[in-house]
Amino acid sequence: MAKDVLKNWLNKPLTLWSASKLLLAAVAVWGVIACWPKPKVPVRPVILLINHYPFTPQDTYFYKQANPFGFLLGIPKRENLDPRILRLELAEALGRNDFLFFIDQEGGSVNRLKQFFPQEKAPSPAYFGKLAAKDEESAAQEAYQYGLSVGKKLKELTVDVVFGPNAEVLPEGEDYLFRSRYYSSSPQIVKRLADAYAAGLAQGGVIPCYKHAVGASGLNKDPHLVKQEALYSVQEIREIFLPPFQNASRWPFLMTAHVLYPAIDAQHVSTYSPAFYRFVREELNFNGLIIPDALNMEAADQDAFVSVSEQMNKALAAGADVVIPFFNVDANPAWILKELEAISPAYVKRLNKKWSALRQEAFFQEDFSKENPQNSF
Repeated sequence: MAKDVLKNWLNKPLTLWSASKLLLAAVAVWGVIACWPKPKVPVRPVILLINHYPFTPQDTYFYKQANPFGFLLGIPKRENLDPRILRLELAEALGRNDFLFFIDQEGGSVNRLKQFFPQEKAPSPAYFGKLAAKDEESAAQEAYQYGLSVGKKLKELTVDVVFGPNAEVLPEGEDYLFRSRYYSSSPQIVKRLADAYAAGLAQGGVIPCYKHAVGASGLNKDPHLVKQEALYSVQEIREIFLPPFQNASRWPFLMTAHVLYPAIDAQHVSTYSPAFYRFVREELNFNGLIIPDALNMEAADQDAFVSVSEQMNKALAAGADVVIPFFNVDANPAWILKELEAISPAYVKRLNKKWSALRQEAFFQEDFSKENPQNSF
């Protein structure tokens, strides 16, 4: 019967009135479609650089579609960039203000703060290590005060997380690279100074992120240029390299190194090794977010992958929670988006669920702007 009614209605001559009703119906349908909420771009488990600044409309569109977990400031160097203004611009572009600003600030040669405070002097970790060899207590207090100063300045800039302290133990040997980036070859001293610097950062108002677990990331080679292999037994890793990271579990982030540890997994670089992530979480009782170092480093075995998205997915599948793909400044934004969109939805969902739960934990309820006995070191 309904079929006959429709047939009769369609066979009627089209009057001005019926045509008007059809037009109004079409406009109404179009209005509903146009106003229908578009699916939100998911928060992706990546930390991106600010490749161009000031933003063009194309940049704004790119970041909205990319929608990363956070941004790494200080690379590339941009002296005209004010993170406080940048945060407002990104909040408007992304339609959210819960993204995080990360920055490297170990001290010494890794002094990103100088971009924003040109007079900033940053003593190296090795400086504190030399002090500690004479007076460990005084060195720890000075490391804490330095962390406090850095934390306050970064808090003023609206930075959230510091990739530091560098809690790696310096292996013995005169030819070890980047010696000034390490506190000491003594696990005890490294732990004391790393914990002191982390406590200072937290008191200043930012979150410390210990790095690069579980250590031995440089050996005698530059991990940016050469693959790394650490021929230590599990017992040696536990006794030498892990102790300085024991308090890393107090904080919600941990950065790992790109190293092949045959004693843990002889087949996979740590970044793509499920066994490595299990080892780290179990040994350190760490339940937060693990972030491998930048994936563009040669030590991350970048050449083994067909695409950046394949590399990101393999790291995330192994146990990383967030990755730093480190796309080139001149990379095509459309290509970058294509790579980001290829991240498995499962890892996107996992990050959002895990981060939501972490934000409810005690760390985020503590007031680190006041002296807190829990921050003893």
